[in-house]
Amino acid sequence: IKKKIIINLTEDWFFISHFLSRAIDAEKAGYDIYVSCNETTNRKFIESNKIKFIPLSIDRKSINPFYEFYTLLKYCYIFYKINPDIVHNVGTKPIIYGSIAAKLINVKSVINAPIGMGFVFSSSNIKAKVLKKILLFLLRITLNHHHGGEKKNRVIFENSDDMNFFIKKKFVNKSETRLIRGAGVEIDYEFFKRQQNKPVTISLVARMLKDKGIYEFVDAVRILRKRNLDCRFLLIGDIDSKNPTSLKSNILKQWHEEKIIEWLGWVKDVKTILLDTDILCLPSYREGLPKSLLEGAAVGLPLVTTNTVGCREVVIDGLNGYLVPVKDPINLA
Repeated sequence: IKKKIIINLTEDWFFISHFLSRAIDAEKAGYDIYVSCNETTNRKFIESNKIKFIPLSIDRKSINPFYEFYTLLKYCYIFYKINPDIVHNVGTKPIIYGSIAAKLINVKSVINAPIGMGFVFSSSNIKAKVLKKILLFLLRITLNHHHGGEKKNRVIFENSDDMNFFIKKKFVNKSETRLIRGAGVEIDYEFFKRQQNKPVTISLVARMLKDKGIYEFVDAVRILRKRNLDCRFLLIGDIDSKNPTSLKSNILKQWHEEKIIEWLGWVKDVKTILLDTDILCLPSYREGLPKSLLEGAAVGLPLVTTNTVGCREVVIDGLNGYLVPVKDPINLA
């Protein structure tokens, strides 16, 4: 009988971009793989890779206690029905609910992966501060305290800042933590950057979120426009209506029409964009470990990013790029 792994996250597109290759390797190694998350348009593609898909409606923005309790019950039902050997929770809500459900159903082993930490950990508004205290309390009792029926548990971090923070706070046992720096990218030397474009092209590849530093990027572009520099500035990525910091499409379209930047939206093949890029920029407020910077580094681009959690794991200031302060469009320019 094959052992079963269920990967719990919030979005099917995120699973494809960050966890699909790992799931395929686990399937080839002899495991039955399940994934539970919101379903958009990717179910058939996921299932074509011999991965069983379980639609699970989970609202990233919700703080309604009744809805959240119902979500916990759904996790319990899924685990009871599948009886997995390993539960792999990715992101804050799946960690909290998945760990509690695994404890109740007596799952053998649990892997938790707190990645990014998102709006609550990067925002300074009052709502975010209150939610951060609540989430830290819940993470304290779920992140490392469920050891599974076989007492095997791991907490995987994407950057050393987050790992050291949770160890210092005694949320996790150091012996059970692992540092795996992001999903990684495949290096293809055919796509290695060799020529400079004319005009010089600066690109930002990310979801169109305030927390990704989109406003600071545009403010920096305005500064550079006044200097009459011959440059192109590209925004590549879609809005994320389920994220509280998502930009509105009409704002992005307005910037595009005013020719401040060019908004290309979601692009399937990012490598082709990177070949038309000379400098890759990500002025994010906070990251787990940004895949876009890894992709830029993989094709030999200089990187400009913020000196913050996650981003500074990729860039050595002055060597393969530059680090600038968070929310500082002047230094960014």
